[in-house]
Amino acid sequence: MEMEALQSILMDDLQELLDDRPEGWPSSSTAFRVAINPDDCDSTGENEYKLELVFAHTPNYPDEPPLYKARSVRGLSDADMATLNQSLAQQVDENLGMAMIYVLVSAAQEWLREKVMQEAETPTLDPEAARKAEEEAEERRLAEIRSHGTMITPQTFAEWKARFEAEMALERAKLGEGGDKKDKGLTGKQFFRQLEANNEQELEEDLGSDEDDDYAPEDGDDGDDDDEEGEDDDDDFLDDYLAHKGNN
Repeated sequence: MEMEALQSILMDDLQELLDDRPEGWPSSSTAFRVAINPDDCDSTGENEYKLELVFAHTPNYPDEPPLYKARSVRGLSDADMATLNQSLAQQVDENLGMAMIYVLVSAAQEWLREKVMQEAETPTLDPEAARKAEEEAEERRLAEIRSHGTMITPQTFAEWKARFEAEMALERAKLGEGGDKKDKGLTGKQFFRQLEANNEQELEEDLGSDEDDDYAPEDGDDGDDDDEEGEDDDDDFLDDYLAHKGNN
């Protein structure tokens, strides 16, 4: 009874399966295939997608599930078929005890129609256009960042601090490892100001030392003059004394 109804409804779309039998199906049971395509959903003629439902009755059908499998004929992936067969398994569970082949055919055709409609509603984006759109989005993102300046985060500050300390350590190493300990911990600005002050102090000390050398007496000059002046004073005093005694 069920096969007669299927033949009257499906007509040429229902054919006996003579080859390409699914693995594991017993050869004693007659198998059929039903061509399924969404002709009423495609006005362009050739369908992008097409599938078939193969089935065979089991000894205790419909009280037990029939043998069935949805297979891709054109344009459908293994993942698509896995999704459809999972949906058909749910239909089988819901219709146990009743003739269900036409229910499975209708469910497969409805799934394929939804697949075609979903693909038609999804715009196809050219790869070059997609790449260009991605580049434009990246340019907008960078322009937004530049408009607000460089954002300071704990990470960027830590990186700057590490570079700064490394540069200061290098400068101290160039100036000599015997520097004062008080120089440690100074900021870069304080460090170079202190270095400049130290250089100025050393220069002033050198200039002061040179001036003292210019005004210092030569060896023996000042001592001899003082001695000679002392001797002259003594002689003059003696002459005055003797003259005074002679007058008396």
